[in-house]
Amino acid sequence: MALEKREIRAIDRICAEIKAKGALTGRTRAKLLARFARRLENAESLVQKGAVKKYVFQPSGREIWAVRGRGGEYQVIRDSNFCTCDDYYFRVMDREKQLCYHLIAQRLAETLQRFQVENLPDSRYSWVTRKWRASESRGTASNEDSV
Repeated sequence: MALEKREIRAIDRICAEIKAKGALTGRTRAKLLARFARRLENAESLVQKGAVKKYVFQPSGREIWAVRGRGGEYQVIRDSNFCTCDDYYFRVMDREKQLCYHLIAQRLAETLQRFQVENLPDSRYSWVTRKWRASESRGTASNEDSV
């Protein structure tokens, strides 16, 4: 089985275990640490700092996950295992690994229910997503567009 499939299956299995037990136990953390090493430590740090946010838009119910890392806030698309960070582009896209630490942080935060929620009207969707568009990541975004 390819590396990416093993990592995704591992995080899914371990998050299901956390959910079933209602907490992250030492044994479960050891499994995560064995699989993800430094990425787990970085992800845990983000969860502890409250750096994981879920934007919920109404009335559509559309959701966007965001994780604030060292270089800014990154959009995480959980169901696609996608993140807008450089690590994703350089290591995940090159198939060195499947999950950057922002994706791991989002999964842990969601499983442990340790994330911020920001409810916004649907009319604010493009305002929130503007920062992750390709043209703006090349340096054309203005400061007033930041959330």
